Amino acid sequence: MNLCLFVIDLQNGFITQNTSHVIQRIKSLLEQKIFEYVIFTRFINTFDSPYVRYLNWNKLFSDTERKLVDEIEPFANVVFNKTIYTGCNEETLIFLKKRDIDTVFICGIDTEACVLKTAIDFFENNINPYILEYYSASNGGDNFHQAAILVLSQLIGRSNIISEPIDKFDISKYL
Repeated sequence: MNLCLFVIDLQNGFITQNTSHVIQRIKSLLEQKIFEYVIFTRFINTFDSPYVRYLNWNKLFSDTERKLVDEIEPFANVVFNKTIYTGCNEETLIFLKKRDIDTVFICGIDTEACVLKTAIDFFENNINPYILEYYSASNGGDNFHQAAILVLSQLIGRSNIISEPIDKFDISKYL
């Protein structure tokens, strides 16, 4: 089985006091080399995006904000840019299909937005998504994070939410 880690939007512009704790957690996960494939997404905002037009959210325009955080950049060999919440698009689906990947482990920022939408989209494309709760966070704080976990447990299954840290010796218990 090809194991794939999908790291969502671990970018400077999304790092705040509510999300900074996941950087070292994700870095330690990457250092274990559990996953044969690691995919990163990078959100690119545009001036005509719905985020600007409807939410008046004017962030992630600069290269500095868009840049993946320094600590994980050495691990980012595969990066897919996106301009919407989901990281599940034609490009990522082709990548996964070519490598016979039908299960992804998802973590990153924001749990209630990009992580949630990506997981549901993978699920609806018959790719089994596991949410790595310990390695995910929300700029809205823990209430938003926990609300997303609750919704995801209903939509993709409670057994697909992994709450504790994982290591290479116990990953098989989730498969």
